[in-house]
Amino acid sequence: MKRKNIFIVISLLVVLSLIGITVKNQLFKEESPKLIVDQQSGSKSINFNTSLTRLDESTTTLHDYKGKILVINFWASWCGPCQEEAPDLNTFYEQKPANVELLAINATSNDSRENAIKFQQLYDLKFPIFLDNDRSLGKSFEVLAYPTTFIIDTEGVLKHTIKGQLTHEHLQQLISNL
Repeated sequence: MKRKNIFIVISLLVVLSLIGITVKNQLFKEESPKLIVDQQSGSKSINFNTSLTRLDESTTTLHDYKGKILVINFWASWCGPCQEEAPDLNTFYEQKPANVELLAINATSNDSRENAIKFQQLYDLKFPIFLDNDRSLGKSFEVLAYPTTFIIDTEGVLKHTIKGQLTHEHLQQLISNL
């Protein structure tokens, strides 16, 4: 009987501890701002207050790119299609109109900053590369595979989602229609 009471008390303590941890996590969780937000119209828009971390670990926000057409490419250094796509993205970046910006976001939580730097050097990439250390950016865009590219118009509205490898020509065509 005494053993049974001890087991009940220990079980009760474990359950109460788990409930306490859950409540604490819900009360004190920090939500980072979402990169992409749903609008009442049914469209999706970019949150220009979103913080971005560059390869050199300095930070900026999307306000630096406000008013431009944004091509946001999610990639990883180990991704074969990302490797094949890199030269096309570089060519696009070098020939892009002034009102267009290409931003590459490395899946750093599934990759590493060091591999992203090596990838940039290997392909001599000229466009800005950012780190997604905690996968919050990828989650916000609901990225499930790499590469995935999003095209945002000058008003910040999501216009195109391309899952898979892009060519320079296809990217130019999508931009010319905005």
